[in-house]
Amino acid sequence: MKYILIVSIMLLGNMAAFSQGIKKIANPLTPCNGTADDVAGIYTDHNNTKYGFSLKGTSAEKTTMMKNLVAIEKLEEASRNNFRLTGCAARVSFARMGNNNYGKNVCATYGYDLSVYKFVCHVTEHTPKIVDEYRTVFRVNMNPYIPTGAKAGGTGEFYMKYGNPVYELPIEAKSGTNFEKEKSNNPSRVSQYISEALLLGSRSDAYKNFHDDFLKLNNGNGYVEHWEMGGRYDNHGPNSYQWIDRRYFITKPGVPLLIPVSRKQYLGDMLEYFEIEKANFEYANAEKIKNLGNNTSESAKRTLAALEADKLAYPRIYEAKKAKVNELLAKQKPEWLQKQAVVDNNNWLKDANDRVAALGKFYDAEGEKTSALYVLNPAYFISNNGQSTKPLLMEVQFRYEIGKETGFSTRLFNNWEQHFDMNALRKMIE
Repeated sequence: MKYILIVSIMLLGNMAAFSQGIKKIANPLTPCNGTADDVAGIYTDHNNTKYGFSLKGTSAEKTTMMKNLVAIEKLEEASRNNFRLTGCAARVSFARMGNNNYGKNVCATYGYDLSVYKFVCHVTEHTPKIVDEYRTVFRVNMNPYIPTGAKAGGTGEFYMKYGNPVYELPIEAKSGTNFEKEKSNNPSRVSQYISEALLLGSRSDAYKNFHDDFLKLNNGNGYVEHWEMGGRYDNHGPNSYQWIDRRYFITKPGVPLLIPVSRKQYLGDMLEYFEIEKANFEYANAEKIKNLGNNTSESAKRTLAALEADKLAYPRIYEAKKAKVNELLAKQKPEWLQKQAVVDNNNWLKDANDRVAALGKFYDAEGEKTSALYVLNPAYFISNNGQSTKPLLMEVQFRYEIGKETGFSTRLFNNWEQHFDMNALRKMIE
C-alpha cells in the first residue's frame, strides 16, 4: 500500500507540474447580439497551450526543435502585425511526432500548430463563448511522412484456384523470425514504391488535375487543396459553407522529391520480389495446412486437397514469372525499358496464373485502375550528417472555413496568404 501511495503522489505531482503554465482562457465578457464574429480575439503562444506539450529527444535535439518552432511562431505573429484578430481564440502548441525514414536517412518529425477556436454568442447570456473544438488550423510539419506501398502490380494477395484458399503475402520481406527486422532495415524495393495518388492522398481532391497537383508537391511549387465540405466542383451561393484544407510542400529548389521508376527498374525489382513471394507462399501454405490439424470434415478435406494442389502448382508459376521478366529484360529495346513503369494495380483476388499473363503489360499514361510508380529521389534525400532534427522537407497546412458564420476563419486565412513569409521557411530547408 505504501508503494501504491508513493506512486500516486508522484503521478499527482507530475500532473501538477505539467499543468503549471497552462491557463484556462476565460470567455470574453464583451456583449454580443446573435454573432460574436466582431468580438476581439484571443491569441496565446506556445507558453500557454491548451493541453501542454513535450518535445521528446536529446538535449541537443530539443534545443534545435524549439529554435525552429519558435522561429515559425514568430513568422506567424509577424504576419498579423497589421491585422486585428476577431471572433476566435487562436492558440499555439508544438509537438514531436517521432521519426520518419527517408530511405536510410532517419529524421525527427515535429511541428507547429495554431488551433483556432470559434466564438459563438450565447442565446440568453448574450456574451461570447469559446467552442471546445477547432476546425480552422495552421500547421507546419518538419520531415512529414511520405507514404510508400503503392501497388506494384502482381504483388501481395492472390489465389491459386477459384473458391479455394486466398494467400495474403507480405511484400516487404520474407516471413519468419526476422521479418520485422528485415521489413524495417532492408525492405523489398517494390514495397518502397509511391504513386501519384498515394502522395496526394487526402491532400487533394482535384481529380480533374491530379497530375498537376502531384507536380506541385513533388517540385515544391504551389499548393493543393482538399475540400472537406462544400464540394470543389459545386456552385456556391453567398450563404453556402466550404471547409478547405490547403497544403504546400517546402522543398529544396530544383530537386524533385520523387523520381519515376523505369520499366527496367520495375522488372529487376520484381525478380527480387519473386524470391520473397516464393518463400512467403511456402510459409503461408504450410501454416494453412498446419492449422487444419486433425479436422476430418468434408470442407477441411477439400481445403487440404486445394492446398496440396497449390503447393504443386506454385513452382511452375514462379518459374514462368521469372522467365517472362528475364525475357523482357533481354529482348526489349532500351527506349522501351527506360519509359516509366505504369502498371495495373488491381490486385483484388487476382488469379496467380493471370498475373503471369499481365507481367510486362505497361500503360503509356496513368488512367483508371493504373498506377505510375515513383521512388524517393536519392539526390534529394541526402544524408543530414546525423542531424536528425534538420528539416529536409516541410509540409504547410492551412485548413480554413468560408461561410456566413465563419468570417474569423476567412479573414485570418486571407491575411496569412498575403503576409506570411514562405521564403523564410525555404531558407530553413537550404
